[in-house]
Amino acid sequence: MSLSREAYRALEDIVGPENISEEPAILDGYCFVWANEAMFDDRFSARPLAVVLPESIEQVQGIVRVCNRFNIQFRAHSSGWSCPALSSKESFLSIDMRRMDRIVAIDAKNKYAVVESYVSMQKLFLQTMKVGLRPHTIGCGPSGGILASATSNFGCGNTSASSDFGGRVPLGVEWVLPDGEILRLGTLGTGSGWFSGDGPGPSLRGIMRGYGGATGGLGVITRAAVKLTPWYGPPALKASGKPNIYDIEIPENFQINVAAFPDRDQLTDFFVLVVEEAIAFALHRSPAASLAILSTSSGDDFWQMVSASPPEVAEAMKFIGVLMMDAGSPREMQYRYDLLQKIMERTEAMNFPMGPDMMGPVFRNLVTGQGQQRVFNITTGFLTAAVNEESWDSVKLLGQRVAEELYAKYEAEGKIAITGENPWFAPLGDSFAHTESVVSYDQFDPESIKAVREILAEADIKLPQWHLAVGGAEGCLSFDEASEKAAAPYCLDFLGYEKKIKKAFDPNLVSESSFYVKP
Repeated sequence: MSLSREAYRALEDIVGPENISEEPAILDGYCFVWANEAMFDDRFSARPLAVVLPESIEQVQGIVRVCNRFNIQFRAHSSGWSCPALSSKESFLSIDMRRMDRIVAIDAKNKYAVVESYVSMQKLFLQTMKVGLRPHTIGCGPSGGILASATSNFGCGNTSASSDFGGRVPLGVEWVLPDGEILRLGTLGTGSGWFSGDGPGPSLRGIMRGYGGATGGLGVITRAAVKLTPWYGPPALKASGKPNIYDIEIPENFQINVAAFPDRDQLTDFFVLVVEEAIAFALHRSPAASLAILSTSSGDDFWQMVSASPPEVAEAMKFIGVLMMDAGSPREMQYRYDLLQKIMERTEAMNFPMGPDMMGPVFRNLVTGQGQQRVFNITTGFLTAAVNEESWDSVKLLGQRVAEELYAKYEAEGKIAITGENPWFAPLGDSFAHTESVVSYDQFDPESIKAVREILAEADIKLPQWHLAVGGAEGCLSFDEASEKAAAPYCLDFLGYEKKIKKAFDPNLVSESSFYVKP
């Protein structure tokens, strides 16, 4: 399948010949994302019809109008971190937003920044920290797009306890709809600036991203304002070391605590109390192996560290939580520390000692989210199963059910690795948390790929059967299948309304929606 010459020339007229390509060697660079083999039975997804690189909203609008004229499906992406950015079974026009990488404004007084599509979380962080602010960051790492996580694809991470969930981060939004019209949400649409994403009248943010985002299935977000949170660190961080275990000097007004708990109940109570008292900069629970991942540079180094660890260490780390506190003054830090001691006493927590060589990498991960990408060191690929946002009680039960009823068989057979009894989770608000269970697998082993496919498919069915929420669709094999299995029977006619939204906003069905919904 290829573009007609007339369509290609129309696109070329918009962006210039140097910013569009259909050369096979170029297009093949857009065919590979981790987990393709689990999603599409091949390490490479369908080759794009072409790749086009716009530099303005006017060019994006022109591209979308050409796609409507010639009935060409398109999908835009920023950093290209995961399958929803690039992958599909069928070819489409890939809109690469990398030329739109400008930080338009940083409003320090009102605590928001305006960014274009390709601005990474780390790029924005490096600029906002100079004025004592920081953006919301998520677990995919510093190269992930801040606009994508805020407007288009989930958006949770270690710092959600202090900087909120991605769905509550966007303010004013500039949006090229699938039919080529430009929509400006909130105060931006009335010429009043970027400070609010709602009104006048009904909010459209729920349609734009809802809980999980349309992942490119409802047009192209070109600019957005995102909330900023106070940063009590220095205007620049001091890094040392070598790839890929950089060390960062921890500022004096930050403190990291790793606590071990006798069981799952106390661990969960600890998280609830820490969130209630609002003392966390970052807060999360992850498998104990994650600490070893952060401090080793290869799979071999990791295996040596784990193999050399006494069994009693692994048992002690079975229920651990990682907390980082920040404060604007020594007095505030002392107050937070005193509160933490009371919470630890109440939940029977024990301090888990970490050596100096561990503290810097842990701090780096908590600030940047870089640790997520280190999972690739252990096997060659991973996906997340049993993903949801639910109450603390549901999160508490989920890890046990997943380990016993989903993972045990495959782990015993050596087909998956590093799952552990507890999933990763982090608080998103006063009463609920994000949770996901990492399934690491060997993308070169057909049996390992088959195992992860079976696990993810079964998770979509079991979560609602366990009454522990519906599948979150993040990491599932098919958004349509996950919705049909879970959302349709358990959430009124959610799927039906979602299909109506798709039809209304995309009458010609040109905004490629493999990871959204197909009407």
